[in-house]
This record gives sequence, C-alpha cells and structure tokens, in this order.
Amino acid sequence: MISKAASFAFPIFVLVLLTLPSQASNAGQAGFNLPQPNGCYPVGTGTVVLRDPHRRRDLLVTMWYPAVEGTSALAPYMDKKTAHALAEEWKLQPDFQRLVGTHARLLAPMAEGGPFPVVLLEHGSGVVPAIYTVLAEGLASSGFIVVATNHPPDSLIAVFPDGHELKFTPYWPAEADRRTQGVAIGKFADQVLVADVRFVLDQLREMNSHDHFWHGHLDLSKIGIVGHSMGGTTAALATQEEPSILAGANLDGSTYPGMNGDVRPVPVHKPFLFLATEDHASGEDGAREYVGSESNTYYVVVAGADHMSFTDADLVSSRFTRDSKPDDSAFERALLTSTLTRSLVEEFLSKYLKATVAPDLDLIVRVGRK
Repeated sequence: MISKAASFAFPIFVLVLLTLPSQASNAGQAGFNLPQPNGCYPVGTGTVVLRDPHRRRDLLVTMWYPAVEGTSALAPYMDKKTAHALAEEWKLQPDFQRLVGTHARLLAPMAEGGPFPVVLLEHGSGVVPAIYTVLAEGLASSGFIVVATNHPPDSLIAVFPDGHELKFTPYWPAEADRRTQGVAIGKFADQVLVADVRFVLDQLREMNSHDHFWHGHLDLSKIGIVGHSMGGTTAALATQEEPSILAGANLDGSTYPGMNGDVRPVPVHKPFLFLATEDHASGEDGAREYVGSESNTYYVVVAGADHMSFTDADLVSSRFTRDSKPDDSAFERALLTSTLTRSLVEEFLSKYLKATVAPDLDLIVRVGRK
C-alpha cells in the first residue's frame, strides 16, 4: 500500500512498507458496518450549533468522544437531507445512509480517565464531516475527543436542527484563470476556515469551563488537527498560525497561490504528517508543500490510493453506486486504505499528544535512517 518517497533537505521520515491484515466485513450484504474502532473505549457522539455573532456565522460541530458502554441509540451515519445531497452528487442509491452502520452511541456518558486530548477534524470542499466517520470513531475509541466542524459554503450541505440548510457555493471567481482562482481559495482558507478553527477553539474553552456535559473533559493543552483536501490545507495553516495546536496532519491537501508569498514549502515548524496519493507526490512540489519541525515531518505516499481514499467515500461508493453492482474487491481495497489512514493518523497524534510509542512511525525512523 505504501510507496517510497524521495529524501529532503533535512531528515524526513518515510514509510516504505506497512502491511495491515485484511479486516472481515459483510461487504457481500446489501449494507455494511463501518470498520470496528480499534481503541479500548466505546464511542459517544453528539452535534452542537456554535454561533459566532461577530461574524454572523453559525457552525454545525459534531463531536466523537471516549464513552462508557451504554444503551442509547447508535448514531445514524448522516441525516436524510445530507444523504440525499450526497447521493445526488455521487450518484448513489437513495437512502443509502440507512444501510451504513456506525459504532458511536448518541450522547453516551463520557468515559472516566480524562481529560482527553482534542483533535480538530477538517473536511474537504464539497463533502461533509460524516464521510470521515471511520477516522473519527477510531480516534475517539483511542482516547481523543474529535471535533468536526461543517464549514459552509465549503461543505456540500449543512443541515441545522431548525431545518434550514446551507449548500455549497463556490467562493472563487468562476470565469477567472487558475491562478486567480487559487489566490481566492487561499484567502478563503486563511480568512474564513482558519478563523472558524480559532472560533471553535474559543468555544471549546468555554464548554470545558461551563458546559455541564463537557466540563473538565477536554485537555486543551494537547490539541491536534487533521484535515483532508481543503481541510488538509486548513489543518496545515492552523498548525502554523495557532499556538495552541501542537501537531497537524494533512491528508492530500495542497497549497494555493498567495500562501506565504508563494514560497514552497510553507513552513509549519511543528510535528506534521502528510499523507498523499502517488499522483500528488509526482506533481511539481512532490506533495511537499508544507514542512513541519526539522525532525518530525512525515511524508507517506499511499500506492494505489485516489484523493477520496482517505475518507469513507470509496467504501460507500463500492456498495451503493447507482449505476453498477456492488464491487466486493473495491470494498476490500477501500477498507484497507481507510483503516491504514486511521492507523497512521492515530499513531502520529498519539506520539505527539500523548507521548506514546508509535510502532509504525518508529519503523519510518529506522528505515529512513538506513
């Protein structure tokens, strides 16, 4: 699954081989359960609306967290309106979300043993936070509180509890040249998405101090961030700019013109993990648009992956594409890549937020130094 990346000007850790056992699944059935979380905690989940009156901006924020075993209902994969929008965009079977089983229970009691490190989860353009459920449930079961923000108008859709919806709207000039569009995208990332990250962090501090459910459970001295695609760009910029974020992970996200004076790579100066497809790695910057601290930057090129392989998208599409039969082999490939992504992100964040030993990342160090 992993291909070797080239060396860099200073020590860069490179994973050259990682074999994960194939996980049993019920791919042959009409529906399926998402991969079982691999940590020691059951998982709880809930969604809140955070209102920023200064920017006149409302944000839907879904949180997954370590829980105790409970009897509350399992969370739906996503709400019906969101699923309908995604089915139209991806040409999926109607109501596919009813056939996807999750492992998180709605508002399950918080586990003992906290406070727990916090991981911000940032979605890509034109999708929704729910398609990162495999990653989110895995992190929560491993002892992190995961905070996923829906960022309109960059998300496909945001469906609020009162029923109103905000749908994706391009925030770049449609008829402009590629560079002009890139400058607009870069400004949006820094001025809107990173500003959302800061606002959410401020709200988490308030919740940790005053909210009955969350009080004292969030360890806000240990914050990481992970994002995919545009969310990966957000994660990199927020890691660079926000002092409270200790480490960042970017899943195949790019830089855009205008960022850091168009200097490549953009320095992050903190522990940083970059997962990339082979296509991304073979581009002009070789996927190395961002650089973390000198001894703690990891570039991992995932052979055979496409841009959406770091999400649940290929799992869902392999089972529910409208115009073709379920593809068991595609499902198994997607299962391997999604659980590989989860494993690498968990190890990276555990290493830098919990000071634990990370076997696969330690393998990177040993191989990279040969």
